[in-house]
Amino acid sequence: MADVRPFRGWRFDPARVDLGAAVCPPYDVISPEEQRAYHARDAHNVIRVELGLGSTDPEAADNRYAAAAQALAAWRDEGALIQEQRPAVYLYEQAFRQRDGQTRRRRGLLAAGRLQDPSPTGVLPHEDTRKGPIADRLALLQATATNVSPLWLLYDDADGAVGGALAGAWETPPAAEAEVDGETHRLWVVDDPPRLRALGAAFATRPLYIADGHHRYKTAQVYRDERRGPSGSEDADAGYEFALMLLVPLDDPGLVVLPNHRLVRLDARSPEAVRAALAETMTLEALPLPDGDAAAGALESRLREAGAAGHAFVLVERDGAWLLRPRADAPWRDRLPGEQGEAWRGLDVAVLDALVIRGALGIRAEQESAQARATEHGASDALSYVSDAAAAVGAVRRGEADQAYLLNPTRVTQVCDVASAGDRMPPKSTFFVPKPVTGLVLHRLEGTRPLP
Repeated sequence: MADVRPFRGWRFDPARVDLGAAVCPPYDVISPEEQRAYHARDAHNVIRVELGLGSTDPEAADNRYAAAAQALAAWRDEGALIQEQRPAVYLYEQAFRQRDGQTRRRRGLLAAGRLQDPSPTGVLPHEDTRKGPIADRLALLQATATNVSPLWLLYDDADGAVGGALAGAWETPPAAEAEVDGETHRLWVVDDPPRLRALGAAFATRPLYIADGHHRYKTAQVYRDERRGPSGSEDADAGYEFALMLLVPLDDPGLVVLPNHRLVRLDARSPEAVRAALAETMTLEALPLPDGDAAAGALESRLREAGAAGHAFVLVERDGAWLLRPRADAPWRDRLPGEQGEAWRGLDVAVLDALVIRGALGIRAEQESAQARATEHGASDALSYVSDAAAAVGAVRRGEADQAYLLNPTRVTQVCDVASAGDRMPPKSTFFVPKPVTGLVLHRLEGTRPLP
């Protein structure tokens, strides 16, 4: 089960640093243009650690990892970063506006969580990892021995034990607050030993599910194993046995999961030939394709309606759209991988991957470009991903893609069911939003002793 502990976090001193100007998103959602903008925003912006501008070769004189370590050391020396006096966990509230204009609030807590290998009662992943992102994040961790960006994990608090341990804490004034790119971030410091002991005991009875940060979790495990040395000897309280984690309850009303719609380039194949291949396992119902911005909303509405009755997808081409559903008279289930469990086989994204991406289109993961394999995004020349339906439709209309396949979002309960079964979802099955901000609290990998 989970081992969740308080730690003496490092935070920017509000007397010296504007917190709103010092934080940034996690590295894997920052575009090159945004990277440069965050570097220009403030001399203390944590982008200098999270995603520097130097070489990605750790042996190069100007490598970004050594520069990250130098920035952290300078900020500590000048007092811009100060360490908490006592071990604490940090309550974190993120208020944000959704694409539909509604404002939502997500609450979780930042703590040091023990790294565990996957098991039904430990920390459960739902997707596989690739070597490229791990090499980059490992070089950063080796240089800094510091977590600046939290992993994002989920837990089931149906018994209310975690909420009970935190009762009343959210009603106190926050210790820090920042407005960042239209979002409000608030932080509370909880260092009361009885409350912390109750919190640790509550987490000790439940597993954790990785929502976001699979590559960074794997990186932390690799770093842990390196620090243990060739003998593999363990110091259970060593800092490298833990990682900074944002822990959010499964039923939090601000927990939002978006789909990753598929964009496809067909190369030599014609759209008509692809639709003919789709018809072997799918019904194709022609849909109206309105002009302008109304198209995406109308298609999403029809997709939600159809998805309530089973697997459904929308194919978008420049001059038409079709609702796709598995044919009742076709043995399409036989095309799903037999080694996967029922929870996996019930995923829309698994059916789309088997029948459409790999089936009708013949696109395989091994066709990804070398550049794609070196990133978390996993896009390739033939296949890429976008979470916004309007952006997907726009990409087709501009000729940036030949087809878009829209799908409904994966449910949080499905993520947990697949992870609990020990299976892994197809790439880019989930997109949890908004991402927790980087730099609110830093976790230096020092010893993390349990409370007496």
